[in-house]
Amino acid sequence: MSRRKLLSELKLPRRTMLRGAVGGATVALALPPLEAMLNDQGDALANGDPLPRRFMTWLFGNGCLLEQWEPAATGAGYELSPALAPLASVKDDLTVLTNFRNYVAGRRGHHDGVAGIFSCHPFVQLDPMGAPYASKFGGPSIDQVVADVIGTDTFVKSLQVGVSKRHLQNQGPTLAALSHRGPDQPLYAERDPGRLYDQLFMSFTPPDDPSAARRVKALDAVIQDAQRLKRRISTSDRGRVDAHLESLFQVQKQLLAIPPDCAFPMKPDVEPYMPDGAEPLAEINAAMAQLVVMAFSCDLTRVCSYMFTGASGGAQFYMLPPEAFPEHNTTKDYSHANHHNVSHINQPYEKDFIHRSTIVSMENLAFLLDLMKNTSDGAASLLDNSCVLAASDVAEPWLHSEVSMPLIVAGGAGGRLKRGVGHYRSPDEEPVHNVSLACVKSVLPDVDDITEIGSTSGNYDGFTNTPSTAVFEG
Repeated sequence: MSRRKLLSELKLPRRTMLRGAVGGATVALALPPLEAMLNDQGDALANGDPLPRRFMTWLFGNGCLLEQWEPAATGAGYELSPALAPLASVKDDLTVLTNFRNYVAGRRGHHDGVAGIFSCHPFVQLDPMGAPYASKFGGPSIDQVVADVIGTDTFVKSLQVGVSKRHLQNQGPTLAALSHRGPDQPLYAERDPGRLYDQLFMSFTPPDDPSAARRVKALDAVIQDAQRLKRRISTSDRGRVDAHLESLFQVQKQLLAIPPDCAFPMKPDVEPYMPDGAEPLAEINAAMAQLVVMAFSCDLTRVCSYMFTGASGGAQFYMLPPEAFPEHNTTKDYSHANHHNVSHINQPYEKDFIHRSTIVSMENLAFLLDLMKNTSDGAASLLDNSCVLAASDVAEPWLHSEVSMPLIVAGGAGGRLKRGVGHYRSPDEEPVHNVSLACVKSVLPDVDDITEIGSTSGNYDGFTNTPSTAVFEG
């Protein structure tokens, strides 16, 4: 047999799956990119098509303390600020953007911020029906604009993921969901890692036994198919298959360690995830991040919206009790308080609490970005081939300020995003919408597939056809 013929037989379709059966039901497990699926250089698929690009929007709620967020210097040689310090391992993979303005702001802070950054459409005010305020998006969120172009051929067109369940739900869809198909089509996040796992990696949901033991048995069923596949692929690909299977088992172990979920508690303000009522944010985030990264890696989806904590949301930061602030002589305990409420107290202790909660949020973002950076995607990393737009809904929460809202663009988008920018400070309050458009265009097959996003309504202008040159390579 010739070497040419042997190599051609080793080429596999990108969506090759391992298959097995449990109790008469079929199980299908996706695979990460293998050498057999790529060209000889590892920078394209075996059939010559480019490697897919991925897109993610990521939200942490209620803003930050700007003096602790904004780096002192600009350019590639900047030093990470205290709030950004957890991102040290991915510093070279991100651009920090400051002094950008949200031009759809002026009506209702948190609503303005989410709609302005993640859709670029002014929101539509609704009858609050007894709530302080209510609104819906004025158009599709940018992740859905992207999904209509790059998500049509994947198993899941787009993922909606959340971590904290203490997000605001009584002020309309704007704050309840990060992803929207249109003004009346919010796409609510999945906040149960177990259900997300079944959605992505199991082709069935056992009707009578949803336990982890049954899931492990389902994974066992694909081992025989994995062994058959390993006889056809290279030694290095065999290692990738083994590592992929092992990573799934590790995720299962982590799911078991998370306290029982209560997605619809009898009392909306009580969510008994831990004995003291707090949510295990880091543990849930770790499981969700690993599942999303595997979904990206296996090309089950290319688009994800990720709400770590919600805009105006009441997440609890149980890891920040009073003893964590020895510099403050206080007996106030905010470790189980509504984060949004604390964020509006413009006092030294409360401001430090918000700053420290921002550090926690950045630690969880860093966990996700580290996973993406350490996951190979052909000859590059998954982060190299992705664009992650991370932001909050306001700048400083006690002011509901719309200038210099926390804004990070991470990844390389397959060469479309500029690298080595470091910290860029806009000299003239450039529209944040230009950054949103730059991120959208960075992941398209053709940058001209989308030329504009957003809209204008009255004095609120989110329309743009100008991608920010601070991050967009073109």
